Amino acid sequence: MTLLPVADALKTIIDAISPTQVETVSLDRANGRLLAADITATFDQPPFDGSAMDGYALNADDGAKGTALNVVGISAAGEAFDGTLSAGQCTRIYTGAPMPKGANAVIMQEKITRQGDQITLNDDVIEKQNVRDKGNDFASGDVLIGSGTKLSPFHVALAAAANQAHMQLRKNPTLTLVATGDELVPPGSTLKKDQIIASNGFGLTPLFTHFGANVKDGGIIKDDRKTLKSELKRLLDEEPDILVTTGGASVGDRDYVKEVLEVLGVNLSFWKIAVRPGKPLMFGTLGKTTIFGLPGNPVSALVTGTVFVVPAIKAKLGQSPEHMIVQLPLTADMASNGPRQHYRRAKLTKNANGTLAVDPHMQSDSAHLTSLSASDCFVVQKPLEENKGFGEMVDVLMMPWVVG
Repeated sequence: MTLLPVADALKTIIDAISPTQVETVSLDRANGRLLAADITATFDQPPFDGSAMDGYALNADDGAKGTALNVVGISAAGEAFDGTLSAGQCTRIYTGAPMPKGANAVIMQEKITRQGDQITLNDDVIEKQNVRDKGNDFASGDVLIGSGTKLSPFHVALAAAANQAHMQLRKNPTLTLVATGDELVPPGSTLKKDQIIASNGFGLTPLFTHFGANVKDGGIIKDDRKTLKSELKRLLDEEPDILVTTGGASVGDRDYVKEVLEVLGVNLSFWKIAVRPGKPLMFGTLGKTTIFGLPGNPVSALVTGTVFVVPAIKAKLGQSPEHMIVQLPLTADMASNGPRQHYRRAKLTKNANGTLAVDPHMQSDSAHLTSLSASDCFVVQKPLEENKGFGEMVDVLMMPWVVG
């Protein structure tokens, strides 16, 4: 069977994805979510010319050093001076307060001498000095936050300043994650002969959650056709946006996942990918549900979850599915690659001159988690790519917790 290239597999996945629906969410629950409609300013901020300093508001025509001015009032935030300044007059003014009529500059309080109701300027003043213009932050009609933005605390603060109590956000996709295998037991178990700890879900769940999926633990299903069929049907009947299985995707005598999914009516688009690690990877659809069958080996599951499932989650949320790929120099020689695209474990580091570089791990065992845990990126080696030497530039896929 011909192995499908990674690029073709990703195109097939993205072409099958429809974005989730839009919901109205209160501002206090918006952080980290995906904006589905532009946030546009409906007023000017600030809504008036205001002072950027504590000091004295005056007309710059009276702003020559040594000039004496009469203090005729106070302008404070929430309580503007109700009047118009004439020549030779000024007002006490505080940060954020509206500029009085007739004033176009503010001198800092540290740069005057005051005696009673009169000040003397100890410095020259020019027009607009220490004045925040109306609309300086944003003006009515400005697009403040664009649709598709993943909202940070800074975005939410801006939306609040724009008087947006609610926002239109993409619904987070629902994702059910299930492990298969007779040998698997949960962490904390007393291991019996031939058993291993089921670790994949504890890496995949935070990975998928980071990108906005609401992950449900579907548990561990034994390698039994009848049990697999019953449990997978139950999970598919719940119609999650995405179903991810780990294990049972290869060609062993007890690898039943592909067979059972097809019996349940899943339309499988592909089964084997020209990727390393993770060749036995399935993708299909059933109704509204997108289905991934990932390998069971821990590194293979986490690599393919990153490379293939994460773009699907991003596409569900209306985001670009592209990975962040940067070019960095190698800190060690790297052997040539075989016919499958290799996502080689690697660590970001710095060269002697302080610039960013990448240190590739030589370990390639698909069950070797310690090398994966020591990685924060993958060097992407194209099929049949020749060996690279120290200092040569390579493609690097950054991990989500490094780049967000």
